[in-house]
Amino acid sequence: MGKKNQHLCPCGSGKRTKLCCGKIGRTNPLSLTPSRKLEMRREVERLDRAGRHLEACEILVQLLAVSPRNPLIWNDLGIQYEACGQTEKALDALRRGHLCDSTYPPILYNLGKFTFDKFIRLHNARRLCDAEGQELLKKAAEFLKVNLDRDPDNADAHYNLALIYALSHNEHHAQAHMRLALRMRQDLQLPLGWIIR
Repeated sequence: MGKKNQHLCPCGSGKRTKLCCGKIGRTNPLSLTPSRKLEMRREVERLDRAGRHLEACEILVQLLAVSPRNPLIWNDLGIQYEACGQTEKALDALRRGHLCDSTYPPILYNLGKFTFDKFIRLHNARRLCDAEGQELLKKAAEFLKVNLDRDPDNADAHYNLALIYALSHNEHHAQAHMRLALRMRQDLQLPLGWIIR
């Protein structure tokens, strides 16, 4: 590890140890060793692969007790809540992670994607008025655009942004983002009835 990175927290937050887990570890009896944190992260991955998302959430909450400013853990918690159908908890976890680091690309992408998914669910259930729907689309687009500022090669962000622009009747931007998404990932499918110009 280079001299510049020797003080980074082993939890993966990208922050200096004394500002992240090290600070908490000195004052919190619940502190975990770096190797124990790594074991817990591996257990979360194993539970995720097994489809045991609520159990994964429990471990992530334990990790957050000692690393509450780690955007990686908040992002993973949001993903696990979404995977077990707890959309509002997922969005809340992502928002809290965004407060910790408003530039972390995975959180920005997931906030955009999950907000867009929420729009689709509510729209399909006919539980949205036009103004509420447009507000959700606007929020989703904002998060995805900021994500693309930091991660311009995120094909999924381009794809979802294209769909949002299409729903917002902005055909020019929709076409441009769809072309970029398809150029980056050939496995993406054009939505039914979509015409690339």
